[in-house]
Amino acid sequence: MGLTNTRMQHAVGQGFFHTAELHEGSMLRLRYVYDCGAMTKYQVARSNCIKGHIKSVGARSKLDLLFISHVHADHLNGLTQLLDSKKGVAVDTIVLPFFNVADRLIAYARDAIEDPATLLDDFYREFVIDPTTALSGFRPRQILFMVTGGPDSPGAPDLDGGRPEGPDGHDIQGLRDEKGQVTWKPLGRGWINSPNDRTQAEPTLPGPIVATLPDSVGLISPSADPNLGFWLLSPFVDPAVDAQQAVFFRALLKALNHGVSAKAKMTAAALKPWLAVPTNLRDLVTNRAGDLTQAYSAVSKNLNITSMCLYSGPLPDGVVRPEGHYGTFGTWNAQGKGGIAWLGTGDAALKENARRRRFLAHYRKLLGEVVTLTVPHHGSEGNFDAELLTKIDPSFCIVAADAIGTWRHPGTAVAQAVASHGLFLSVVTSDTKSCVREEVVIG
Repeated sequence: MGLTNTRMQHAVGQGFFHTAELHEGSMLRLRYVYDCGAMTKYQVARSNCIKGHIKSVGARSKLDLLFISHVHADHLNGLTQLLDSKKGVAVDTIVLPFFNVADRLIAYARDAIEDPATLLDDFYREFVIDPTTALSGFRPRQILFMVTGGPDSPGAPDLDGGRPEGPDGHDIQGLRDEKGQVTWKPLGRGWINSPNDRTQAEPTLPGPIVATLPDSVGLISPSADPNLGFWLLSPFVDPAVDAQQAVFFRALLKALNHGVSAKAKMTAAALKPWLAVPTNLRDLVTNRAGDLTQAYSAVSKNLNITSMCLYSGPLPDGVVRPEGHYGTFGTWNAQGKGGIAWLGTGDAALKENARRRRFLAHYRKLLGEVVTLTVPHHGSEGNFDAELLTKIDPSFCIVAADAIGTWRHPGTAVAQAVASHGLFLSVVTSDTKSCVREEVVIG
């Protein structure tokens, strides 16, 4: 009885939709999704992919974990269909980075410019106003916000030659399978906080458990067979650029004060408290999108807001096990690499040296396991550096993108770097023939 991870990069066009399952023998251990969305231009492709996934797993089937990488609509505007209360799947736990109000407003302003139809998406608007309330509408049991551990973070969890140990604080975990075993549990150093004071022993209280975790804490799925080890889902949070947020707030204040009498003008000190009032934030997002887009025009266009990466693969423990990796867009067998893991990078700003160093340091003990790398921000040259290829040494790379406007997704320099490293670059577009299916096996 082996451990099998099947995963799919869906052809949704300019967006991102990754689904995966973990099986132990014939038994489903875990089902998870990383992002679900696409720009409005590709809404038909997005909808068809979601319908196909739901048909394959069954309506109202269990989705153990939903990971949301960042606020942009093309990574989350498919959630209302995926998690539909009648025709969709039933999510248990949602994991996402903590987004402050600047993160959310900057993302919304960018989408208002690049995909104006986004403004008509009720869920996305509510998510920008209050992520917890918006996600609670899908009735998850738990919502977990990941925060960056910063330069002093111990990095992704590992065994350190011993048994896996969980973090301190709140007792969160996955559901139990048909044999009564927990499907996943937290692993790593850090402290879990629960701001709404919910515990697993209080299932009758309304609303989900809401907790905050450092990204030094990952989620492991333990195998019933000790010879198969653990499967690890390890996030990394790439935080927003504080300086650019300050630029955005100054420009937003100027826009809000335009045409207002000197006596009634808002001060810089009053802006953030004003945004903390839900009715003010709702009015701004709903009725004053022009002020937001004007403020966004002052921000560096290379700015990327807080984004969460995700490692999905074995937890190294020094035990050598038979492994295999097979795919369907082209055919490859990556056994020579010595790993079978997948690493998604969302829109992380990994071109900048200091941010890339933190990313590589965070995953330092896991990089040797990575066989599949998704290139950050749809293959944008503004988020990529060739060091990612030399340090990670994947077997092949994936870019989720499609032709639109003058965007270079992927950029020429990115495609050239991947090719010069002797790697295969799979560009997943809105054409279903470009969809990537992988199967990896332990044991």
